[in-house]
Amino acid sequence: MIPDPAFVAFWRRALAPDQDSGKPPASLEVANAFAPFLSRPLAYHLAGGDPTIDAKEAAYRRLAHLRQSQLVTDLTRSGHSVLPIKGLANAKRLYRPGWVRTIGDLDLLLRPADLAAAVDWLQANGYRLMKPPQGWLGVTSDVSFHPLVSDDGVVEVDLHTAPDAFPLSRALSAEAVFRDAVTVDGLAVPNTTHTAMIALSNLAKERFAPRALRQLIDLGRVAAMEPVDWDAVTRLSERAGLRPALNTATGALRQLGTATERLPETPDRCGADLARRLLAGRLEPLRAPTKLWREAVWSYAPLTLASIWGHRIAGLITPRSGDPR
Repeated sequence: MIPDPAFVAFWRRALAPDQDSGKPPASLEVANAFAPFLSRPLAYHLAGGDPTIDAKEAAYRRLAHLRQSQLVTDLTRSGHSVLPIKGLANAKRLYRPGWVRTIGDLDLLLRPADLAAAVDWLQANGYRLMKPPQGWLGVTSDVSFHPLVSDDGVVEVDLHTAPDAFPLSRALSAEAVFRDAVTVDGLAVPNTTHTAMIALSNLAKERFAPRALRQLIDLGRVAAMEPVDWDAVTRLSERAGLRPALNTATGALRQLGTATERLPETPDRCGADLARRLLAGRLEPLRAPTKLWREAVWSYAPLTLASIWGHRIAGLITPRSGDPR
């Protein structure tokens, strides 16, 4: 696959925002290619274009960002210990304006003992449990639940009692993430090590499919903008069985344009196929390697993958309800 200069320029901008702030915008045709996976405001922002080009979507993203931020404030003031992870946390930390990264649900981390009280508060304040259609395995996660949705549908809350489902849940607890949290823009968020681990876990869970690209970009921006303790990330990845995901993600980022000194050392071949596809603009064909292949080669250690399939079979035999109560 031959790199497309327009896609090369997009990735250089997206992963090194401070260095590229004075450069001309990347192709907006490329931004449109990424829009189905990133949202149009985020794709245009990363390309250096106008994120408000779709005024209606931009207005909705702004509203969702404000409402999500306000909900975290309201919960905290009401005595509930919550920590935003993924979308809102990364929006605050890595993007200006932050609303361009507010996509989808508000993911909130809680200690397991605090779950019931948070659910009571949300339901007392107009949030209702939504049970979306489930796949044949049911709800396979043991640490997250069906979302709670505001009465006007603007805010959808996903509650988590660990930073992500197995295998990350066996290596990183909610308590550890709370203990080491940092404050960004007045909001407590996971530190850079835990931010990186959450991104890697989600990349593996999605098997590096196109809709997980925002997690790859988040990881690249963390590496470019803040010091990351890659030794700690490597230790946690080994413990969780996510070392293949670490190798794939950081190997790809190196070839996409993240400075080598900002990343851990990984074998040269790691991430090469993923990076070639992204630089050539082959976004849909990321699905060309089968899911099982991407899972086994790019994402999980063998014993971890066997355990994941054990969880899936258990979910097939005895599906979890997904009810936080």
